[in-house]
Amino acid sequence: MERTTARGNRWGLGLCGLVLLALGGLTLARGLGLFGFGQKWGFLVGHGTIRLFADNPWIWYVIAAVSVIVALLGLRWLLAQGRKDTRTGLRLEHGPAGTTEIESSGVTHAIEADVEHYPSVQAAHAAVTGTGLAPGMRLRLVTDEDTPVMALRDHLGNEAIPRMRDTLEVERLPTVVQLRMEPRGRRERSLQ
Repeated sequence: MERTTARGNRWGLGLCGLVLLALGGLTLARGLGLFGFGQKWGFLVGHGTIRLFADNPWIWYVIAAVSVIVALLGLRWLLAQGRKDTRTGLRLEHGPAGTTEIESSGVTHAIEADVEHYPSVQAAHAAVTGTGLAPGMRLRLVTDEDTPVMALRDHLGNEAIPRMRDTLEVERLPTVVQLRMEPRGRRERSLQ
C-alpha cells in the first residue's frame, strides 16, 4: 500500500506539473505574440472566446463541475498524506469463545530488541501496519556504515521476521526496511 501511494503521488504530481507547465507556456507564448497568437502583449482572451462563453452559458456549469471534482480529488489526496497506517493493536482471532487482541507495542518492542542484538545495528524502530488477518511490518534501522547489508538482510529474513510470523501466527509478514548508515559508535536514541 505504501509503495502504491508513493507511486500515485509521483504520477499525480508529475501530471499536474506537466499540465501547469503547458498552460503557463501557452499563456506566455500568447502574451509575447509567439506562434501566431496575435499581437505582442495583446489580450489573453480573444473576442471569439468571449462570444463562445456569452452564447453558451452552460459552459460555466461544466467548468464549475470540473473544478469541484478537481478540488475533491485534491482534498482526498491531501487527507491521504496525513493518514498513518500504523496500528496500536491487532485482533488475531474472533470467535464464539471470545476475541484475542494484542497490543502492537509488544510486537514492535520484541522485534526492535531482536534486531538491535545484531552486532552492527545501532538502533531500530518498528511499526505494525495492516490488519490482524494481514499484518505488515515497517522497520527503520540505523547501522554502522560498514555493515554487510546482505548479512543483515539474511538475519532479518531468516531469523527476526520468521520469529515475528510465528508469534503472530501468520504465513506472510510483508516488511519494509528503511536503512540509514552512520559512522560507528554514533547511536541514535530515538527514531520517532
